[in-house]
Amino acid sequence: MFESLRQLLSQLLTLLQVRVELLTTELSGEIRRIAVVLVWAAVALLFGALAMLMVTVTIIVALWEQHRVLAAALITLGFFLVAALALWQVLRRVRGRKPLLAASLEELRRDRAAIDAAAPPRATARDARDVRDVRDEGGLR
Repeated sequence: MFESLRQLLSQLLTLLQVRVELLTTELSGEIRRIAVVLVWAAVALLFGALAMLMVTVTIIVALWEQHRVLAAALITLGFFLVAALALWQVLRRVRGRKPLLAASLEELRRDRAAIDAAAPPRATARDARDVRDVRDEGGLR
């Protein structure tokens, strides 16, 4: 009896260890991916902003005599459109992403389902009342 209990505990601890290892692997990969994305996003933002500034200045200087106000207004409108598109992309990607640790949560769900399927059904208070009722009626002696 105690040996089987010890084996069960050992198996549960092994299962827990595997799940924690999966969790840490998933977290470290996610942290690494986020760090790389943030670095490249910062580089892209910096150089993109510098490029847009230079293009804007170039266009306005080139059209200084004829339509500088119109050029500035159209460039500003273009910047707003690009900003709106970028915001839309960010929101779409954030909403469509899987929850953090989805693989770990799915493994834990499968483990629980397997344990529930293997466990014998537990007697409920209603089952105990049914047995008492049968016994009281003289069905069991």
